[in-house]
Amino acid sequence: MAKGSQQLAELVGPHLAAGEELLASARFTYNGTVPSNVHTLDSAISVIESVGEPGTPPDPDVAVSFPTANQMAIALTGGRLFLWSLGLSGKPKQFIGNVPLHALARVRAEDGSYGRHLHITMRSSAVVDLEFMRGEPTEEFTDQLLALVDTSD
Repeated sequence: MAKGSQQLAELVGPHLAAGEELLASARFTYNGTVPSNVHTLDSAISVIESVGEPGTPPDPDVAVSFPTANQMAIALTGGRLFLWSLGLSGKPKQFIGNVPLHALARVRAEDGSYGRHLHITMRSSAVVDLEFMRGEPTEEFTDQLLALVDTSD
């Protein structure tokens, strides 16, 4: 386990629920979020359908946001993503939040001109674009995340 991964494992430990364990971790550069209100008609219909009939409570997963920082470390468990902002040295600096995996509608990985990207579509239809930092375990993290999130359309 790399030094950064060991440090992240120590940081995530106190946040884990009983039986929850760290599966993978990686450092990312945040490339931006496309808000849900600029997506296609299909995405808009999906959000409207998630609200349900008048008088019924909306789907709470639609309200989940993805905490961000310019550079961040993400720890993956079987049920959540834990996020830390990174300091100038590249070490985790501040805990910025967690995201339950059931709030993710889709995950897509692709190789870009500067490295591997993750595009995470939230249940709100917002799309978060992350780029793996150099030297990170891109395949391990991607494989673990894709195995946990339903990627069917």
